[in-house]
Amino acid sequence: MPIINLDLTVDNLLFRNNRNLQRMSTTKSYGIRILAALLLTLIFPYTYCCSSTSGESYKVSNIIAIATSQADLEYFRSALSHIVNESQQLTKSYQDEIRKWTSGQYDNYTLISITDSFLPKFDNLTSNAKNMTYPNEYKYVHEALVNSLFSETESYRHYRDYLVSGNKTEDDLSTDLLSQAFQYEQIYSKFLSMPLPNPLQNLTKRMNYN
Repeated sequence: MPIINLDLTVDNLLFRNNRNLQRMSTTKSYGIRILAALLLTLIFPYTYCCSSTSGESYKVSNIIAIATSQADLEYFRSALSHIVNESQQLTKSYQDEIRKWTSGQYDNYTLISITDSFLPKFDNLTSNAKNMTYPNEYKYVHEALVNSLFSETESYRHYRDYLVSGNKTEDDLSTDLLSQAFQYEQIYSKFLSMPLPNPLQNLTKRMNYN
């Protein structure tokens, strides 16, 4: 086994330590917003129940559509945040093993074995991300998450092959894939950092328009 100097690659492998994603609260705030959406579907139809005009019926349909859309968005954001948090924890665990390798506690063979144990976990996380449901208008966010996880996983797979063979091409591929993963990450990170739209504001605009 050749002695491999991978300082630059290790820096790339550890890039996720610098992420500034805020961990989302997926229980209390999600429940409150879902409750608000359900109340919209109950209160406003009651408000218009005395009207039999097609125009008012159309407004009620819009109200229900807005409430449903808000609930779908809340669910997607909650699920996305959960997978992102899982990804961060899994990556950190793998990075901890890499640090032991860089400090000389592990040899290449040990890190190869450890990488083999982590790859199925990354594959499973990517599969879970692919199976998420999402609003059509946020398809690009979902694709960014899936592509980021896939690129990161493939990066570690090529890095594992580099440890086995010492082939510099595998190292270069690993670094390039990590860069891709980071680029995709910026897309869904921006989405998670943005405030959610206010359903009441959307409702008012829709009602005023009609």
